[in-house]
Formats: sequence, C-alpha cells, structure tokens
Amino acid sequence: MKTIHRAYVVWTLLALVLSSVSLSVFAAQQVKEKTCDAIQKAIHQLPAEGGEISLPAGTYNCTKPIILDRNNLTLRGAGPGTLLRLADHINAPVIVMGLTENIPSRDTRHVRVMDLMIDGNRANQTAECMGGACSDQFPLRNNGISIRRCVDCVVQSVIVFGAMSGGLVTELGCRRLTIRDYTSYDNEFDGLAGYETEDSTFSGIHLYGNKAAGISTDIKFNNNKFYDVTIADNKTVGIFMRDSLDNSFTNLHIRDSVQHGIFLAQVNTDPSTAATGNTFTGVVISRSGGMGILANDASCVNNMMVGAQFINNKNGCISEAASGLVENVGAICR
Repeated sequence: MKTIHRAYVVWTLLALVLSSVSLSVFAAQQVKEKTCDAIQKAIHQLPAEGGEISLPAGTYNCTKPIILDRNNLTLRGAGPGTLLRLADHINAPVIVMGLTENIPSRDTRHVRVMDLMIDGNRANQTAECMGGACSDQFPLRNNGISIRRCVDCVVQSVIVFGAMSGGLVTELGCRRLTIRDYTSYDNEFDGLAGYETEDSTFSGIHLYGNKAAGISTDIKFNNNKFYDVTIADNKTVGIFMRDSLDNSFTNLHIRDSVQHGIFLAQVNTDPSTAATGNTFTGVVISRSGGMGILANDASCVNNMMVGAQFINNKNGCISEAASGLVENVGAICR
C-alpha cells in the first residue's frame, strides 16, 4: 500500500509539472510595440491551437485592421486604458472577427475580444467601406468591430466610438455570440447592428449619440436575446427592426430618439421580411421625436409589449399599420 501511495504521489507531482509546462507554452503573448501591425504579427506567431494576445494599457496606432480569422483566439486589453485608434485616412475597420472574403467560406470559432476601447477616428476618414465604394468587391464596412460568420464568439467589456460605419456589426451567419458589457457612441451609423445572426445573447448594452439607430437588425436576425439595454440620444430611432423573428428584449430603456423609440417594418414591399414575433418586456420609452413604437407594416404581426411605460413621446405611444400588430400587456401611456 505504501508503494502504491508513493507512486500515486509521484504521478500527481509529475502531472502538475506537465500541466504547468503546458500552461507556460500557451500563456498569453504580450504586445510591447504600440501598433496594430505588432498585434497582428503576434497573432500569426501563436500556435495552431490558438492562444491569447495581451495588450497593456496605451494607445495602439492602426494602419490596417486586426484580423482574427483563426479559431481559439483571445485579444485582451487592460480595460479602457488600452485604446486601438484608427490612423488618419485609413478607411478600414479596426477589428474583424472572421474571414474578410465577400462571403466567408467557413465558420470562425471561439474568438474573444475583451477589455479594451476602440476609436474609429471618424473625423479623419472619408469612406464607409475599405478599398472603395461598398460592393461585393469591397465588402468590409469600416466598423469598430465586424463579426463575420463567427460561432461561439465573445465581445466583453469593450467600448467603441467614432467608427465611420457601425460600432459593432454581426453578419453572414453568426451563431451563439455573447456580447456583454458593450458601449458605443458617436458612430456614423448604428451603435450595434445585426444581420444573419441567431441564438445570440446581448447584455449590458449602452448605446448613445450615434448618427443613425441605437440598434438596427435586418436580414434573418432571429431568436436572439437582449438584456439590460440603454439607448439614448440617437439621431434616427432607438431600435430599427426588419426581417427579424422571435427576438426578446428585457429591461430596455430608450430615450430622446430623434424619430421613433422602436420602428418595426418589412423590407420594401416584401411581407415575408417583416419584424414578427418579437417580445419587449420591462420597457421605458421616453421623449421620442415620433412614436414610442411604430409597427409600420401590416405584416409585422405577433409582436408583444409587456410592462411598458411610454412617457412624453411627441406623436404618441403606439402606432400600428393594422390593429393588433403589437399586443400590449400592462402598458402605460403618459
């Protein structure tokens, strides 16, 4: 028994040693040079299994986007003191999670961007898309973060401002994303936009002072969940939704939208692309320049508002293209 016990102790110690060696091999690489080129070089140097890039506090000058197109990558800053700033006249996104080709040919999995701030330097850019006018040839819009066909990917504790297009945009087949503790302001278009995205969770979202909507969803944005969302002082609507099915919003505050608080519609004349089956629970919408919520097309059926307060919206609380598009449970209009 003593021999067995000693052998067990030896094997346990050996396992601990091997574990520590393994951890050291795949420990985070720290980027010392304050450029995005240095960040990209460090990503290329990671092993095939992936790894983590650590960014100490400081301002990193970006003359090219950071491309995270391999699986199992983490880009981690040191909080708001880590700033990625797009250089003047670069006209590029700052971070791309996924492949950059027009239509990504495969998933990119388990990519994380955490604990940093992004400045798109909008005042010193001239175009919305990288390389030329937005087209199949030049598909990359100059967002703070573009998430493209990314599966089980995470953005956490990130602030984006001043992007020439959107703050953060999900597109082209994203699934099971987690966007947590995300703040975005002063972007040329939306603070957060979603296209062809499903089964994802957005929580702790703060969007204000964007030149378009706070949140914009379109093109098969289905079965996603939003929690604890604050949207303020955006220059069009608080939330814009088309072709968006069975999404839920819980604990949602929208105030001071220049137009409507929430706008539900279909794409052009196609009723199959309506915003339908969406649920809004625990909502406060105040001081909108138009309606609190507008269901613009008769195809926008089966939407529900539960426990809502509509306060001082200029043109009223709820407007529907046809009766019964928005089911109300416990809504107060004042």
